Amino acid sequence: MTNEPRFDPLKEVQNLGEQITKQFEKGIRAVTSSAEQLLLDMYEADGNLYICTEAIDGLIKDSIEISLETNVLTIAARTEPEATPTTARYLLQERRFGPVTRAVELTIPVKGQDARAKVDSGGRLIITLPIDDSIYGNIEVTPVE
Repeated sequence: MTNEPRFDPLKEVQNLGEQITKQFEKGIRAVTSSAEQLLLDMYEADGNLYICTEAIDGLIKDSIEISLETNVLTIAARTEPEATPTTARYLLQERRFGPVTRAVELTIPVKGQDARAKVDSGGRLIITLPIDDSIYGNIEVTPVE
């Protein structure tokens, strides 16, 4: 008599069902996920425009790219999950990892060349953009002759 595991068709069907469910959920997340999931706060204070992201889970700090073209600020980065044991079997997996992007239109003129960005200890990206006040000013009125 051998100690080989017995074939259990119900267990095999259950495993297949779990795999199909995971793939289906992965596909749904891929279709419904968008750059809009990276939530931002934007506020003006002390002559600066501040943009603060939500905490970005699994952020790879070297992957952060920030660009400003005309008045559109684009944030791009990659995230990856922490290591889990190879024997782990997820019962629930809702966090999404991979590329993250977000573009936002700035309604206030800024000095992009003087921008600064940092990641705080909570995993939030904070971008500081000095406001460009030089485009504002008084309009000189010339008398009509």
